[in-house]
Amino acid sequence: MNLLSFTGTMWAFLALTFSFCFDTRRPMSTKLRYKYRVKDNSIFRKIIKFKDEKFYPCNYFKIVPLYIYLLLAILSSVLVLVDVFTGGFVMSIISQELLLMIWISIFMISTAYFVVINIWWELVDYNEFKFTKAEKEELKKLENRKIKRF
Repeated sequence: MNLLSFTGTMWAFLALTFSFCFDTRRPMSTKLRYKYRVKDNSIFRKIIKFKDEKFYPCNYFKIVPLYIYLLLAILSSVLVLVDVFTGGFVMSIISQELLLMIWISIFMISTAYFVVINIWWELVDYNEFKFTKAEKEELKKLENRKIKRF
């Protein structure tokens, strides 16, 4: 039963990374967006045909986790099928503690990855749109002009 829940968790992680891959609502730096773009002749684009959207090209930070979780989900599904058809042979080799440790490791690594990626993108996006001193002074001048008019 633990192997079946592990497989379900891997498929859930795959669904989450799939939604993360196609989510265009999060701000992302244009510099990072195009610097880490998946090239048109890349193996990642040949396996699954990803299309770039107008301002959101596919980048490696979104595509690689999708492939990793797809591989883990397929591998765990194969292990479940082998376990079912061999009468519990796989679970006699793999202990429940080891399976739990693998599940916790994958969960912690994926959580840390998505948190770090989001924080990094937010910081780079913030630094790109931060005003320089000259721009701040110009804004103050424009503000003062508007106040004097009224």
